Amino acid sequence: MSGADESHCPDGGLSSDESHCPDGDHCADRDSDHGPATTAPVRVLAAGAVPSSWIRCFHPKPAARYTLVCFPHAGGSASYYFDLSAALDADIEMLVVQYPGRENRLFEEPAASVAALADGVYQALRTRLPRRPAFFGHSMGGLIGFEVARRLEAAGGTAPHLLVASASPAPSVRTDRLTAGAHASQGTTEPEPEPEPDEAVLARIMGLGGTRDGVGRHPELMQLVLPAIRGDLRALAEYRVDAGAVVGCPVTVFVADGDHDVPLAEAGAWGAHTTADADVHVFEGDHFYFSGNPPKFLELLQDAVRHSHSGTQLI
Repeated sequence: MSGADESHCPDGGLSSDESHCPDGDHCADRDSDHGPATTAPVRVLAAGAVPSSWIRCFHPKPAARYTLVCFPHAGGSASYYFDLSAALDADIEMLVVQYPGRENRLFEEPAASVAALADGVYQALRTRLPRRPAFFGHSMGGLIGFEVARRLEAAGGTAPHLLVASASPAPSVRTDRLTAGAHASQGTTEPEPEPEPDEAVLARIMGLGGTRDGVGRHPELMQLVLPAIRGDLRALAEYRVDAGAVVGCPVTVFVADGDHDVPLAEAGAWGAHTTADADVHVFEGDHFYFSGNPPKFLELLQDAVRHSHSGTQLI
């Protein structure tokens, strides 16, 4: 992750091919609360034929001992996790996955499935990780991180030593509350229902807190982000996995007591999807309980990255 594999962006949020920041996060003209854009160089992993845009690094730490790969939520983009990246201690470098159809990948087609997203991330990561990483996947990102981990383990490559599944129901027990309005094809011959109204899609995503409020005030931005949101919701709705699908690394589950979309029992069921240990931590808050990077969250996340907990079997 040095030399030819690094691309630094002096404006802190947008490299030369990025002229849009549709979710309002960390654009060059972002508000003063986040500081000047020039303080946040962006490193993008790149080599060979693999698209460099899959992985972002907002705060390069060449001397870091640990790598944390972050997988965003449905409708989310890499820059949503800028503040979390900035809050991590000097020994942990965060790489953030950028899904197609948003920010620097705005004009790419959104991925058609969770499997397609996992395949793309796997290809981008498999030969470029400087050390054995930990994965942090929030909401839909937990499932994508799980699938990428399975692919890395199957290939015998640099697989993660830990998966942190945040606000994410276990793969085999999801009740799809978030995707209630998305069409999930199940091999039937019934005609596809009418698309859900734009307002309903945005209300569901923005109600969870996963998109900046400023998007709702700008219709042109809403139209830019909607294809990616719809694509993510459909991919999530169509995702199916066998109950016996597992990873070999430990799984740590973060869940909030006020998250009505992720019941504790569904989050706790992640213990059935690892052959290693699993543990669970319950936070106060809603689906985006970690907004603002509360101290307890940061402490537990960084402790988990540094030490794969032995934990206890989940409920």
